[in-house]
Amino acid sequence: MARILLHSLVFAPDGVSTAYLMTDLARQLRRLGHQVTVLTTTPHYNTTPESLARQPMTPMWSGLLSRSDCDGVPVFHVRMPAKGQKVAGRLLDYLRFHAVSLAASVRTVGPYDIVIAPSPPLTIGVVAWLQSLMRRVPAVYNVQEIYPPARCTRRARGA
Repeated sequence: MARILLHSLVFAPDGVSTAYLMTDLARQLRRLGHQVTVLTTTPHYNTTPESLARQPMTPMWSGLLSRSDCDGVPVFHVRMPAKGQKVAGRLLDYLRFHAVSLAASVRTVGPYDIVIAPSPPLTIGVVAWLQSLMRRVPAVYNVQEIYPPARCTRRARGA
């Protein structure tokens, strides 16, 4: 079976749709016999005290990285502040996440045979590509939540 690195901006115990999807994917891949490791951020989006208590984190790298377990799946969390409103601050948070997660994928995560990375953010695809180049493994970039501009036109009656 394959050793899979699932690299996602959000994962359990975050409470958003992408986190639920990626958590379900990791659990199912593990049930199918694959060795799954997740590289994500610290919980920062719609968390509850109950979900945080179910998945306690152990600090590593002076708190820059933490480790938890989600139903037998090892999860490495890059420290991420709560989601802010300022675009520049969020951009810096994403850049730090990408840099630290790239280093963690080399130094801490262990070997993997494939990288799976969902959008958003779109930039995570670049990091997945770099991770795949460094380990000489394939990468799957799952683009979701991309909506083209919708144009509504109204035809004149009788036309």
